[in-house]
Amino acid sequence: GTWWDWDPRLTTTLILWLIYVSNMMLRSVVENPSRRASLSAVVGIIGFIDVPVVFMSIRWWRAIHPVVITGSSINLAPTMIVTLVVCLIAFTIFFVHLLQLRLRLELQREDVYQLRELVLYEE
Repeated sequence: GTWWDWDPRLTTTLILWLIYVSNMMLRSVVENPSRRASLSAVVGIIGFIDVPVVFMSIRWWRAIHPVVITGSSINLAPTMIVTLVVCLIAFTIFFVHLLQLRLRLELQREDVYQLRELVLYEE
């Protein structure tokens, strides 16, 4: 009944989200490409370390979230498995589509760069 509960999973997910936002802000603020890459890599590693903490937080600190995956088996109802598979397929198709758009954008960016170099070279 509250808008925020200091549940360990919620709190560690908030920390992970803040790391992600700080990485996006860092990438937009730092202008030197090599320094931007180095700093973003450090923040990315910190975020990568936080991911297992988010996952294991329900085991380490008991709170409102139940443990869904126990041992080597997944205790899900058949309808939940169908939902999981449908969502996995949908997000995979969405990811492939976004990846194709990004690739097309990068190819167009490379074409613009080559044309710009060609025009500057002729002058």
